Amino acid sequence: MTQRRIVKEWEGLPIGGNNGIAENDARRLHALAEKATIRLKVPHPVLTRTAKPSLSAGQVVGVLATPRVNLEILPKIDSDDDNTLRRSLVRMLAVARNLPIADHELAQLDIQHENLLEILIRIFSNRLLDAVRRGLPHRYLRHEDDLPRLRGKLHIPRQFTRNAVRPDRLACVFDEFSADTPLNRVLKATVARLRAISKSAANRRKLAELLSRFDSVGETDAPLRERVMLDRTNRSYHQLYSLAKLILAKDWQNTTAGRREGFSLLFPMNDLFEEFVGRNLKIALHPRSVSLQDRTHYAIEAPSHRFQLRPDIVVDDVDGKIIIDTKWKQLRPENEEKNFRIKQDDIYQLLAYARAYGAGRVILLYPWHRDLDQPHAGIYQRWWSAGDSTPFDIATVDVSKSNAEVRETLREILGCETVAHAA
Repeated sequence: MTQRRIVKEWEGLPIGGNNGIAENDARRLHALAEKATIRLKVPHPVLTRTAKPSLSAGQVVGVLATPRVNLEILPKIDSDDDNTLRRSLVRMLAVARNLPIADHELAQLDIQHENLLEILIRIFSNRLLDAVRRGLPHRYLRHEDDLPRLRGKLHIPRQFTRNAVRPDRLACVFDEFSADTPLNRVLKATVARLRAISKSAANRRKLAELLSRFDSVGETDAPLRERVMLDRTNRSYHQLYSLAKLILAKDWQNTTAGRREGFSLLFPMNDLFEEFVGRNLKIALHPRSVSLQDRTHYAIEAPSHRFQLRPDIVVDDVDGKIIIDTKWKQLRPENEEKNFRIKQDDIYQLLAYARAYGAGRVILLYPWHRDLDQPHAGIYQRWWSAGDSTPFDIATVDVSKSNAEVRETLREILGCETVAHAA
């Protein structure tokens, strides 16, 4: 029977004893995590072996699954309730990765009894079943074949070369309306992969039905290299394809030759928070221009461009650019920590962005939490930079709130002229 274990970022999973996992299981999880650390290129290991003994989680969230242990890593945000954390994580993923789930649908998910992986499998299988019951997407595919009767057009060069000695065969070129398309091959590969890893009986039943509906679709050895075309004819499958790519990109990680020892579906929280804020800003501020990971400026312009700058978010404003840098870490009140625990390097970096972009304002954006002396998310403090007195705001956003509330907070931060704490 598979154990289900839950930890939060930076927390430890005990090894041995009454509450810990077995040593063999710890080794498998750690080996799986080492591969994930390399693949994700995160600064801290996904799991670190400590002397306690325990496995300490890094700044990632998601699922590590071996045959005997299913380890879920949840974000360390303002709640002690695992269900609330899981719901917030699913909401962040839905926005950041354009996944097909709305706020009102979260209430219908079995957040309490399913981990993140099973939740995503359920979302994917439910949406895909709804789509394929209306019919698989088809395309006209070009075929060339030697047939006893003419179909389509005659391929004259091949007829008079390859078939010169076969008068009973005609070299035909024709279009066939087929379901065996690159998109359907990717979806079928995703269904097959999920059926192999799901532990939920309900999910496995839905995935089995889906496989039967893809009988007419061929197999693919490299689904992520399929040349998928997304257009108005398959619009209902666009978000499903995004979710399929997300799942396939976190493929089985081999820890021993010839054996599949586990599966990892992990997300660095720094990147996820940045994408969540950026995509919510694009919606909240439309039609204003919001650029994510902008690369148009350099720290050194002459005699040649050197040291490319890459601010998290750049917003066009009537008074010039606004530069936003997101930080997935906890601010602390100044009576507990000098300068709210903000690193000096973060200040220098944001000021360099402001100078290069001619920004009229810069913002450091953190997740809100209840221990701050701030009743709700928004601008926490405003500073003024030396020299040109550029407004330098420290702000927070509550990721446990609905998308509508998050976007309203972001609009207030971007348009607010008053601050919660006087500088």
